[in-house]
Formats: sequence, structure tokens, C-alpha cells
Amino acid sequence: MANKLMMIYVLLILIFGLIKKVDLIQAFMIGVKDGFKLVMSIFPTMLAFMLFMKVFESSSLQACMLQYMSPLLSWLHVPECLTMMFLLRPLSGSASLSYLNELYLKYGVDHLYSMMATLIQCGTDTTMYVVSLYFNHVHITKTRYALPLGLFLDGVAMFLALIIAQYVF
Repeated sequence: MANKLMMIYVLLILIFGLIKKVDLIQAFMIGVKDGFKLVMSIFPTMLAFMLFMKVFESSSLQACMLQYMSPLLSWLHVPECLTMMFLLRPLSGSASLSYLNELYLKYGVDHLYSMMATLIQCGTDTTMYVVSLYFNHVHITKTRYALPLGLFLDGVAMFLALIIAQYVF
């Protein structure tokens, strides 16, 4: 179905371009050049962030942070299987999505922990990624309160997700 919709979309663009007498090849090439400039401008930041995530995953920093977070989260009655979600979500969307998939495979999609993790995934943002990539792309060097406020709001959203999941599901 999606393939058919994409084909219809491309045909509509071609027909509209022919009606308006636009040089479609030149317009396409301009778009490719602009896209390439965008990719090249954000590539160093993306590479640095991907390197940071690989170092974070392979080093003992992740285990150390989990060790220090676990007593606080257990005091707040956060299920132990969700502590990794609390750690990964502000850093990387793909890492937290991968962990969410692991929770689905372990508990099933209808389990309370899976529902909690789904609400965390949907209700929070990858704050570190946003600050490092988007702010760097538009050359904002003084983030001031953006990072602490973003992380605080991620924490609030995570706890609200836990509370909502317990009462709704």
C-alpha cells in the first residue's frame, strides 16, 4: 500500500512539474545539492555523537551510571527492568527503541512494563541528541538552561508515564 502511495505521489509531482513547465531535472539537482550541503554541515556532529554513544555502550560508564541510578529509582518504585530505559532515552532514540523491543520480546506487548516503556519512549525526547546536533547546526554555543531543563522534563515525563500506565493499564 505504501509503495502505491509513493508512486502516486511521484507521478503527481511529475505531472504538476510538467503543467507548470518546470525543468524537473534541474530542480531535482538543486535539491540534491542543497541536501548534500545539509548532510555535510551536520556530519561532524553526527559522527562525534555516534562515537560518544559507542564509547558509552562499550565502556563501563553505562554500568556505573546504572549502579548509581538503581537505588534512587528503586526508592521511587521504578521497576528494575525500566532503569535502562531511563538512562538510554535522553541519549539515543535508536538505543532506547532497541531496548523497548527487548522488553516486548521478554514480557510481551501487553505487559505493564512494556506499556510503561512505550509511554516513556513516546513521551520523552532524545535531549542530548537534540542539544548536540540541532544547537550545533544553527551555531548556538550557549545552551544555558536548555540541557538541564530538557533532562528535567524528560524525568518528569518518565515518572508521569509510570503513573499513567499504572492507573490506565
